[in-house]
Amino acid sequence: MALISYIIPCYNEEACIEGTLDSIEIQNPESEIIVVDGGSSDETRSIVKKHRSCRLLASDPGRGKQLNLGAAFASGDFLCFLHADTRLPPLAAESLFEILRKPFRVAGSYRLGFDKQSKLLSFYARCSYFNTTLCTYGDQGLFLRTKTFESLGGFKDYPFLEDVEMQQRLRRQGIFEKSNLSVTTSARRFESRGVLRQQILNTFIVSAFLCGVSPFALKKLYPDNR
Repeated sequence: MALISYIIPCYNEEACIEGTLDSIEIQNPESEIIVVDGGSSDETRSIVKKHRSCRLLASDPGRGKQLNLGAAFASGDFLCFLHADTRLPPLAAESLFEILRKPFRVAGSYRLGFDKQSKLLSFYARCSYFNTTLCTYGDQGLFLRTKTFESLGGFKDYPFLEDVEMQQRLRRQGIFEKSNLSVTTSARRFESRGVLRQQILNTFIVSAFLCGVSPFALKKLYPDNR
């Protein structure tokens, strides 16, 4: 089976990183896991080091920078970029292979699920079934061939929204397909701000970015969970 390199940028993710790594390790024994830490001050790095299948890299903070560094060290034929609080479902690797081996498919992602339940979170998760830029984000697990990633020159060096910008370029290259499987991501940001308020903010930020507003300016509206 071909090798998948899973790349995870992180910063102070001690509460979530273990579950994410466990969900990858059960996928495919040939998988490669690269965690790129942006300067954590908690136990994140200690947790990663306990997983012998993982390679831990240190980076300056900034998700685009961290993702590119991880990809530079990857040896897999396929890349899957995951957030540190996003767990893969069973058979996620098989779904990745199935999609990327179809003609004209350049990339894909999974659908979204949350680790907490509410009507608003369920509605937001259902929106991720739509295969559009506005309904597809990095927390859904972006995957593509390594040669495709290299041909595009990697992610922009953005503090966030690097996933949206990359997705725009990928969709111009060919077909972007979503898996019928769902990842499970943390609802912590929605819980801290309120589900409706957070979703309105998300939609505003992405819409503003697509209209040309700088991601560096928009980042002020979207602080890290620290």
